[in-house]
Amino acid sequence: MQIKFFEEKKFVDRLVLDPLGDGISSLELIRVSGSDLDIVNAARVSFGKMADEISPKDESLIKYLLEHDHTSPFEHNQFSFRVKAPIYVVRQWMRHRMASYNEISYRYVQAPLEFYVPSNWRWQDKDNKQSSFGAYKDSDVLDGYKKTLNFAAKIYLELIEKGVCREQARGVLPVCTYTEFIYSCNLHSLMHFLKLRLHPHAQYEIRVFAEGLLKLVLPHFPIALREWEKLNNINLRN
Repeated sequence: MQIKFFEEKKFVDRLVLDPLGDGISSLELIRVSGSDLDIVNAARVSFGKMADEISPKDESLIKYLLEHDHTSPFEHNQFSFRVKAPIYVVRQWMRHRMASYNEISYRYVQAPLEFYVPSNWRWQDKDNKQSSFGAYKDSDVLDGYKKTLNFAAKIYLELIEKGVCREQARGVLPVCTYTEFIYSCNLHSLMHFLKLRLHPHAQYEIRVFAEGLLKLVLPHFPIALREWEKLNNINLRN
């Protein structure tokens, strides 16, 4: 599988990705703990051993653990990401339950009314009910899509102005409205997410976020993730 990366925005000492390339979506690694060495030490603690640095033998051990689904040594670490994505992408994302989530609440704050507008439309796959294929542009479809978004935004603001509470007014907002959340998980959980969401049959909009996750964590666990890539036939194109 060849992965093509997307626009990057650099802010002083951190990297924020724009997976959907629309100037609104964002993905940032805000905290990480652990390393390849922690994987090795978690595996070798059974024998009462502890290493201070990675050796070639340890690299082979990590490969062995992945090949034989010995998953617990990959759980002694943690990542936290800040994500901005369309609601319908986030609802797919949160089906992965071996993680922690905290999301912005449009009960507490007024929605910023930022919407995801696809750069291309895809055809519905007639054989796979949950899949799509191809790409095409249609100005009439785009105009209708945008008119619907503008109307929803107009009604939302009117409801707010008339005193309707935010928790009810948000009911008119479409699922392409952007939301933000914090996503925390360990490497085992993340690799499971990536295996499913990097698959060619995964929806494009969540697949590009998965590509970004892999890019952000790869420098922190280079041995484990490179071996994981080989095992799953995934190749990065930088």
